[in-house]
Amino acid sequence: MKDMDTTPPAMAVGIETRQIEVNGVAVTYHEAGQAHTGTRPIVLVHGSSGSTMGHFGFMFPMLAVRHRVISLDLAMPVEPGDRLELDHIEAQVLAVIDATCGATPVTLLGFSLGAVVTAFLAARHPEKVENLVLMAGWAKTDTMMTFFNRTWFALRRAGVEEINDYTIYAAFGAPFLADKTVEMMAAGAMPLDAFVDAQMELNARIDISDLVPTIRARTLIIAGTHDTMVAPHHCRALFGMIDDARYAEVGSGHAMVFERAAEVTRLVDRFNLNPDEYAAGDTIPEINP
Repeated sequence: MKDMDTTPPAMAVGIETRQIEVNGVAVTYHEAGQAHTGTRPIVLVHGSSGSTMGHFGFMFPMLAVRHRVISLDLAMPVEPGDRLELDHIEAQVLAVIDATCGATPVTLLGFSLGAVVTAFLAARHPEKVENLVLMAGWAKTDTMMTFFNRTWFALRRAGVEEINDYTIYAAFGAPFLADKTVEMMAAGAMPLDAFVDAQMELNARIDISDLVPTIRARTLIIAGTHDTMVAPHHCRALFGMIDDARYAEVGSGHAMVFERAAEVTRLVDRFNLNPDEYAAGDTIPEINP
């Protein structure tokens, strides 16, 4: 999903920001909660046109209270106009894991396109990933997603300003938008550049359906009940394809990192503290305060 300025609070006190070079590209990553080593480090991978602050501005500081958390800001790894592949993004995630965690397996969390990347990585590098969290992810782009993507590119090529409105309409759930005004939701401009275009083009041709069943990590899959950008049946398909998976739904559109940040954070927190709290094949009941 697209990165939006929802003005999350300042990031956690004590956060350290560094850069690493990956295939000639500078990749920025952030780390906090280093003192909390009783659980697996959590590595966060954002979605299309996102960033640590853009997609995890709420979750990062909350998770860092009890866990070591690392999050990277993906960087454009190809020349404008060249085709972006999952391998390019995977290389950046692997480099940050190696730089921060060495040989220690991690809890790898991906949101939206980040969920595709993390599933791809977990299948290909099982020694790196002990636990996996897939939020609003999918294994294969379908017709509904193709219609969204084709329309987005048509608006992009035509320079239509309402592309922002179109993405908000698709990204947020109807119940969330019901009490919001257009002005409230349109306050933040979405970044549009060559890297965003490359990610959106990649979204249109995702197919990791042969790799997903080979994932061996303990997995938590989180779907948004009102998600129309990546409909819940995609998450349920992942749930059925991964042997050691448990499933949860939150009352959200695709933008669960904004709409239900605290609820999603609690699911991830509990999973990292005790990955075996729910057995493979379980559906996690709705969380009540």
